Amino acid sequence: MLVAVAALSLSISNVNAVVVNNTAFSIDIPDNWAYEQGIFSVVALTPNEFGVLLVNHSKPLSEKMKDEGAFASFEQEMNFPIKNAGFDVYVKYKIDRQDGMNVTSKQNVTLDNEAAVNIHGDGIKSFSDIKFVEYMLMHNEQPYFIAYMANVKDFEKYLPEFEQIVKSLKFVD
Repeated sequence: MLVAVAALSLSISNVNAVVVNNTAFSIDIPDNWAYEQGIFSVVALTPNEFGVLLVNHSKPLSEKMKDEGAFASFEQEMNFPIKNAGFDVYVKYKIDRQDGMNVTSKQNVTLDNEAAVNIHGDGIKSFSDIKFVEYMLMHNEQPYFIAYMANVKDFEKYLPEFEQIVKSLKFVD
């Protein structure tokens, strides 16, 4: 299993990537993923085969992904209402607001030299056939949120590419 993961990781890193920069961070997106940049520090992305997820906004993602799909977003959290709060408060706020997910694991990690929390979860309610991975972190006292969600049949297929994108995160100072 470890050999297969290492080989997959090497093959992903050899894929041509687009470096997406915004005012807050940059990420490397493989050329087999479609993406859109929001007007704020938000990047939404999906494997090319699910590119319609980025243009069809008439239905919620939970409905669009019932049968297939994978979607990710990297964003500076603009809706966190508490100012001057510590990182632990932000993490608690995000986890407590998980109404479509049952959190199955929580782990402390580091992203671009910043402390982060990584959670995994299984979808519930309208997200019942969806699995999740989320990262929460702070940089320069600003909260950031990274999310990956995929239909259970597509989750493992695209997770290694998503994790490679996460590892490419660099904050712009």
